[in-house]
Amino acid sequence: MTSDASTLSSDQIPPLPPLKLPSTFFTGRDTYLQTLKDCFSPATNSERKKFLLYGMGGIGKTQICLKFIVQYGKTWFSDIFWIDASSEHTIDLCLRQIAKKHKVDSTPSAESALEWISHRKNWLIVFDNADGGYHVVEKFIPPGSEGSILITSRDKGLARISSGTNYIEVTEMGEEEAIALLLKSAKVHNNSVNVAIAAQRLVATLGYIPLAIDQGGAYVQTCDCGLDYYLELFIKHHARLMPDEEFRGASLYNKSTYGTWEISIEEIKHRAGGENNAQRLAAQNALYLHEIFAFLHHDNISEDIFKNAALNFMRRKGQMTDGLPQSISLLDCKGLFLDDDGNWDAFQFQAGIKVLLSFSLIRGNGKLYSVHPLMHTWSRDRISVGNVSDCCRKSRALLACSFDYQEDDYKFYALLAPHIKANGEYAAQFMSNDQYFDDQNDRFALEPV
Repeated sequence: MTSDASTLSSDQIPPLPPLKLPSTFFTGRDTYLQTLKDCFSPATNSERKKFLLYGMGGIGKTQICLKFIVQYGKTWFSDIFWIDASSEHTIDLCLRQIAKKHKVDSTPSAESALEWISHRKNWLIVFDNADGGYHVVEKFIPPGSEGSILITSRDKGLARISSGTNYIEVTEMGEEEAIALLLKSAKVHNNSVNVAIAAQRLVATLGYIPLAIDQGGAYVQTCDCGLDYYLELFIKHHARLMPDEEFRGASLYNKSTYGTWEISIEEIKHRAGGENNAQRLAAQNALYLHEIFAFLHHDNISEDIFKNAALNFMRRKGQMTDGLPQSISLLDCKGLFLDDDGNWDAFQFQAGIKVLLSFSLIRGNGKLYSVHPLMHTWSRDRISVGNVSDCCRKSRALLACSFDYQEDDYKFYALLAPHIKANGEYAAQFMSNDQYFDDQNDRFALEPV
């Protein structure tokens, strides 16, 4: 349990900050609040209670916890300890701050704080933003069976710490509560039909994500513009609007919507340059997949697209091309997850997928994956101008290589069609005067889109 925080003397440890209140614009989320109430109610069994809220960044996990504490904190818990669990360092520092505040030891440490907490009754620890893996949080769980633990994370894997089925994914807001949040944040009190229609369109465009809606509302209120004006501005300039931290909304960590998601990419990049070989390869695969997914349709991205492309790539290598350019030349064994013997390596593909899932950058359903539409937009917006056409071109080459018109796999072709159509739209947007590829045009001509 060592970290940089442990080298600080008692005088150097900053004071424990007061527990923050939820946003004044907090709206709805009754299902999640009721779930937490059912789990942590004193009327239930006396064993230690643990629960995980997981979901994508900006979806409101932290705000739900803060609202729950406002509703039941004082009556149900003797002590509430809020831990920034974004890293082992921040956890260690928070625990040392607790030890110092309560004069637990002459030399405040995480160990002394955990030991002190374990001997108290009816406490609640919130490990917020625990995105470093369950093993990071696990070592900071107080000993014994007293108290309650609430965790927020982008990673469902933290459910290994919670009890049984005590976890739930926090998903997008319903339309009604999303509109209510937008009007509160924008301080719009006009209930005309035009305002209602504009609000309905705007929250749908923002994907019903609380942080994005609050950020949009902050812009409308600060700039004194209409909802319809902001919607038009967003459609044209989302790449500039969404990273703007001046209008960051109710983020406890002072991040915009795009900034919140960028944290995940930065952590994956950090792992991609690390010394652990397996972790490094998994992170590199995740970064590659993230860029490929950006230029497919956001829904029903099948593993079979990658597997079929890999198998077809091996079959078509060295085929006669009559000197015509081939999109297959844009692909390679590493990007197609082929091993040294030229076989499809499902393990390496899944290693990258697991990383993306652990940060809630994608959702999975069997071998089909999806990306939230607004997050999908961000995944393209964040790619540099110099690289965006290459990423789009590689995605297009992958789709072309996955298609084999000599096989009558109509189910796969139906699944492929929306991706070809979406990629074509992105190509028209990001690729000008694109090069002709004979194999690509040949196959796409046979696929109705």
